[in-house]
Amino acid sequence: MEETNLILGLSGIPPQSARNCRQELFPIPNGEFKKTVNGNTLFLETTERKRYRSIISCKDVNSPIIDGIWVGSQINVGCIQNLWQGLNPGETKISLVRPAVAGSVCAVNNFGDKIKFKLIDNEVELYREYQERIFICFRPWMIMQVVNFSLETDEWEMSGGWKLTLEEI
Repeated sequence: MEETNLILGLSGIPPQSARNCRQELFPIPNGEFKKTVNGNTLFLETTERKRYRSIISCKDVNSPIIDGIWVGSQINVGCIQNLWQGLNPGETKISLVRPAVAGSVCAVNNFGDKIKFKLIDNEVELYREYQERIFICFRPWMIMQVVNFSLETDEWEMSGGWKLTLEEI
């Protein structure tokens, strides 16, 4: 049994280094808020790029092998954080906003009942139409750049931890 669903394009994740990982995704701002002379708030977008910042952290016995990475390094990340997309009633196809980690895609209705589908490249296609909203869940692959990382060790507790801050390229 694997210790984590997280996939990092690092040198490796040794045993007891990635159990109970946590991942947070944050949108990277692509604009700024401004006030009009009447006091209304406007959001002025500067680009259509919609990218994420991610913080992945873990408390375990060991740390991952970070040999060969440094601030600015590029790595592929198979996220543990799910993304969701919705299909409106009558729709049968949707393109995923990011490539999906193999085996992570599922489709459900409002009651959580699984819906059968096929995945071709990055497109989910339902086998039939539904008259209700269908939700698609998947773990995304992201190409990310290392912003920062840290390692920690608690000598007396014989435990360690690590944190990796990344930005999607």
